[in-house]
Amino acid sequence: MSDIVRRSPVSALIIAIGVLVGVSFTLSKLVSMAGISALTALFWQVLLASIALLALSFRSKKRGALNTRHIPYYFGAGVFGVSGPALIGFLVLEHVSLGFYSALVTLSPLFTFAITALIARRMPSLQRLIGILIGLAGVSLATLGGFELSDVEPTWIALSLLGPLVLACGNVFRSYAYPPGGDPLGLATGTLLSQLLLISSLLFGRGSSIGDISVPPALLGTVFGIGSITALSYVLTFEVQRRTDGVGFAQVGYFATLSGIAIGAFAFREPLGFGLLGSLAILFLGLAITNGHLSIPPVLRSRSGRRQA
Repeated sequence: MSDIVRRSPVSALIIAIGVLVGVSFTLSKLVSMAGISALTALFWQVLLASIALLALSFRSKKRGALNTRHIPYYFGAGVFGVSGPALIGFLVLEHVSLGFYSALVTLSPLFTFAITALIARRMPSLQRLIGILIGLAGVSLATLGGFELSDVEPTWIALSLLGPLVLACGNVFRSYAYPPGGDPLGLATGTLLSQLLLISSLLFGRGSSIGDISVPPALLGTVFGIGSITALSYVLTFEVQRRTDGVGFAQVGYFATLSGIAIGAFAFREPLGFGLLGSLAILFLGLAITNGHLSIPPVLRSRSGRRQA
């Protein structure tokens, strides 16, 4: 892995992943609008990303481990972090706006916080909760204009809500099951290959051929873009997960939301709420507090300690 990535602050990597995810949402919507089936689009996304990561692995001489600890991790991280969210995105983005779906991703940090608290049977620190809530407030400012949902069936809205929930499950799973000493590139490669095996089995096990899942030439660039973004974002994902926990990583959702809303307004002429720049500043504040770059006032920490005692 590049030394630049290893030396980059966690917050910078979180922002980068969020922007990549927002761009990926945009490309996924283009594929959905073209009528490509969700499973077909997911197959090409994972295939291209797997090829890219395999090439990087051979070049860097990094190999993903194959043992009883890593193989379940590959499949769990893949289903929750790759196939599940991508499949939901391909399905719903044909029916809901990019801005609306991106806005729902802001629920991922709160879901992650709640699931982590349930598993650990204790509340994470007050500082992290305050940082997450500040981030949520920042994104809310960007979405004050609202979204037109009168023509959207409730089924698609409900399915859209599964996206941030599955992402949250992935954040927690990767955090708790992360193999000791795991290499981010090796883990990303193994995770995507596990999903390529799973999706190929689903497609070709029901009698599909390569011709049945072909992509129109006009969409090749879009599909290639999704695959490339997937490869890069998951290498960065496992690097961040190596250095922080699921609650910290979950803030990717905030930056994915803002980039998705901004790109949706530009590419699809979707409504853009006022205060995008202000919300971005608030987001940076929430990120700094959650990751410990800024501290909450001592009086708040002392009150929290007395309540827990």
